[in-house]
Amino acid sequence: MAIEYQPLYILSSGMLLQQRKLDTITNNLANTDTPSFKRDFMLASLWETPNGQRIINTDPQNPTNNFLYPVIERIFTDLSQGPIKQTGNSLDLAIEGEGFFAVRRGQEVLYTRKGNFRLDEEGFLVNELGYRVLDQNLGEIRLEGEPTFGRDGSVFVNGQQVATLGIFQLQDPQKVGKDLFTGQAQTAQGYRLLQGYLEMSNANPIIEMAHLIQTHRAHEVYSNLIRSLDALYEKFHQSF
Repeated sequence: MAIEYQPLYILSSGMLLQQRKLDTITNNLANTDTPSFKRDFMLASLWETPNGQRIINTDPQNPTNNFLYPVIERIFTDLSQGPIKQTGNSLDLAIEGEGFFAVRRGQEVLYTRKGNFRLDEEGFLVNELGYRVLDQNLGEIRLEGEPTFGRDGSVFVNGQQVATLGIFQLQDPQKVGKDLFTGQAQTAQGYRLLQGYLEMSNANPIIEMAHLIQTHRAHEVYSNLIRSLDALYEKFHQSF
């Protein structure tokens, strides 16, 4: 009967959900020491087949005949600020409060909280990937001399202001890779720029490890139930 396949659908979808959670948690754990990394977490919901019990076509190969099972709704990023660490490097910058730096990748403007900057061979301020850091007007910043930075993002060389770093708030931010974001940008307010500091990851290794153990156990339970159910079905069919 088709109904006997429903527990397998439900258990396998639950195991897949736990596997996706494991992938997310292990990525968080791998980046607990990555400056400015923002942890991800997964939102799941329950999908219920409309009038599933009254569907005429009960073909078990048709997944729309499942009664209910969990589905992954989306991955969220926790944008809360991580701890601020002093480095003593004059080109390390941290934003205290809300806001993102802007960098240019080709023709695209991306945003990041990661402020471990340097000067390239032409004197432009760039991030670790070589993307040029942008000012408040999305222009590139070229420096001739050792810079100092004001709390508001002002950039000084030899006591003269030469630029103002672009610090932006993002609406509907979407993560690109580990520490870059896209979104609708507007000028940030109420922040402080700290020179010689870096923001660290907001992923707590103790909490992530606890989540990892919990999720691994749930994955193992689903796996064991599927094996037990498969063995039960095999014995049932052998009896006929």
